[in-house]
Amino acid sequence: MPKKTRRRARAANVTVNEWTYLPDILKKMRGLSREEVHIGVEGEGEGAMIAAIHEFGSVKAGIPARSFIGTGKKKAQAAISKLAKAGVNEIVLKNQTATGLLIAIGAIGTNRVLKNFDKIRTPELSPIYAKRKGNNKILVQEQKLRDSITSILVRRGGR
Repeated sequence: MPKKTRRRARAANVTVNEWTYLPDILKKMRGLSREEVHIGVEGEGEGAMIAAIHEFGSVKAGIPARSFIGTGKKKAQAAISKLAKAGVNEIVLKNQTATGLLIAIGAIGTNRVLKNFDKIRTPELSPIYAKRKGNNKILVQEQKLRDSITSILVRRGGR
């Protein structure tokens, strides 16, 4: 017997009254569905390759995965959800735009990914590499990689 899938729905409670104009609200909400936030590493090919090796590991080079983007985004989900709920109400009240909300979400996500990047401790460095490097800290010499972590707005599906 298959296990039941547990699903959680999050809703933003929006109050519509005689001062709100529903077609205007729907038009503003469409802005949220036209764009999305991407959080990751931006830069040239070599930087992307280094980020991918750190994120997923490399069997050929003997480098274990040290996910900093995926785990950072997971750690940011609660804060992003809270901001999105409040942001939808602000859009309805005409205090914020959809693009402004998405930029704020990207900033929170990027901040959490950077914090996660700084806290990576496992898996440990190999003793040979740690001796050559001079310390046991992971990803410390990758300041260029850390500086390339960013968020951008991307149009969905070319609409």
